[in-house]
Amino acid sequence: MSDLPTPDAAHPRWPSTWVRALLPLAILVSLEERPLHGYAIAQSVGALGFGVPKGGSLYPALARLEEAGTIVAQWVPGPSGPARREYTLTASGRERLAAERSRLTELSSALAPASSGSARTSADSSPTPMIESPSPHPSTIGGPDDDGS
Repeated sequence: MSDLPTPDAAHPRWPSTWVRALLPLAILVSLEERPLHGYAIAQSVGALGFGVPKGGSLYPALARLEEAGTIVAQWVPGPSGPARREYTLTASGRERLAAERSRLTELSSALAPASSGSARTSADSSPTPMIESPSPHPSTIGGPDDDGS
């Protein structure tokens, strides 16, 4: 039995930072099998454990993917109402999806415990040197917008 909570499409299963970072990839996964309109993409992303994204997150991500040439959008007649935009994965989008899946698999393997039988190379088994984080400069402690008052 998994220690992860049962996914509820309305609520993310994953930490919000992961959801924000991986939303474009989740959209590409949603479009892998067939073209979808925005609402159906949101539902599909929710079913993947990302929570159902709001329009303010989903549509800007769709626009960036369209600008990058990984998806195309076209207006199609609605079954019982106005036309809606339907998004389709392009050949470039399929390549990006495959590459990002591969990179995530590599990352997962790198983070797996050594005893899990992951496919680490002998070079990977050498101790990793500790890298100390530099102390923050006093002027940046409050963040970039902090005027120090």
